[in-house]
Amino acid sequence: MKLLVVIFLSFFLWGCSQQQMIEKESISKAKGWDGVIENYSVWPDRVQETSGLASQDGLLWTINDSGDGPFLYALDAQHNIVKVIQVGNAKNIDWEELAQDESFLYIADCGNNRGRRIELQIYKVAWKDLRSTRAGGIVSPEILKFNYADRPAKVSAKSHNLDCEALTVVNDELWLFTKNRENEQTHLYKLNKSAAQQSVTLTERFDVNGLVTAADYDPVTKRLVLLGYAKQKIFGHSFLWVVPVADALNWEEARRTYIQPYAQWEALVWDREKNGRLVLSTEKSLLLDVGVGELNLTVPTEFP
Repeated sequence: MKLLVVIFLSFFLWGCSQQQMIEKESISKAKGWDGVIENYSVWPDRVQETSGLASQDGLLWTINDSGDGPFLYALDAQHNIVKVIQVGNAKNIDWEELAQDESFLYIADCGNNRGRRIELQIYKVAWKDLRSTRAGGIVSPEILKFNYADRPAKVSAKSHNLDCEALTVVNDELWLFTKNRENEQTHLYKLNKSAAQQSVTLTERFDVNGLVTAADYDPVTKRLVLLGYAKQKIFGHSFLWVVPVADALNWEEARRTYIQPYAQWEALVWDREKNGRLVLSTEKSLLLDVGVGELNLTVPTEFP
């Protein structure tokens, strides 16, 4: 009997919290965003922990999380691996994100689960080198090292704000968004795309109500997206924040939607060929196999 009461109360409280979140965060189904992943397909076995996505020359590029070597994987439209390239003078300590501009691909080795890492790095690889390098070849990156200027003296291994899985290029800067287990916010740090060594300071903080795992900015529509999931393990959910960017990130106009099906969605990139669509990838979990799908965020006339 007590077990039934606990289960009932759990569902009741979960339902209340879900309703409050709907009211608070303005989920945009009325604007045609239902958050349902389309065209889902399974990826090759070699990509088991996809943690970053980039799109260039009709290919999707991805990386594995820690546990793999310093490899970049290029996949065609049928999601077959057509090229594997090694990044020279690099180690996959905790690769968590890919970002890109017209000239370079940025590999963010910024994962910091327990908060112990003080110096982090970003590997900067020229697209021209990736195009000219044959499968199995090696490319030489620039290495951008950085640390958090506001790192506290004491860091709790289980509850801190020093982890990061999200990086994107906005105009001529690298924008890094943290994964805050302590307060379920995200902190924005802006990095120089060329500085070999830098100490970065907090620019802004945003209430995302969860843990951010990826980011990407579309310079055409001037929209930034943040991917993440709820901190609670039971009755959790995946979510997406869509934020307009003018001179700065306009959080007051941000909108949030749930992603279905719920899974360990880890990476995303704006589709450069299909305006208003996102490509997302998920790690292997009990819910879904390693795979990739699309999310339609087309807004015909105006930002919601």
